[in-house]
Amino acid sequence: MSAQLATVVPLLPEPAARGLVLHVDDDDTLRRSTALLLRSAGFETREATCGEDALAQVEALRGRLDVLIVDYDLGAGLTGTEVAEDFARLLGHAVPTVMLTSDPANAEVPWLADAPVWVARKPLPADTLLAALPPLVAFRRAVAAAVR
Repeated sequence: MSAQLATVVPLLPEPAARGLVLHVDDDDTLRRSTALLLRSAGFETREATCGEDALAQVEALRGRLDVLIVDYDLGAGLTGTEVAEDFARLLGHAVPTVMLTSDPANAEVPWLADAPVWVARKPLPADTLLAALPPLVAFRRAVAAAVR
């Protein structure tokens, strides 16, 4: 039966990525489910469990990273704020950042001079995140094009 379906229903080519997103969160379940959501919506997605793992990807993401989604409280080590600011320093420019936190009143917002930062309470509804990403990707790409 599946062989017949394969001949009747053509496999669709994968859509072009709508943007490259790095999600940094020490909560494995949340990070993996968010990555699955983003991939199903057409975003190329990278993951990191902590700030140090995220920063290890800087060179591979240089010139390609559109949006950084980072939990403020990553457990031991760097905070989400430090990750966003270190990315900006290492890349030579900031990346639009979605800072997720269960306690927005006490989250330290990163200072990024040339990119928007959005602080949002965890858990963020999927439809809200998916609606927020395209304008952030467009912003990052417009800035990059203007610099060239």
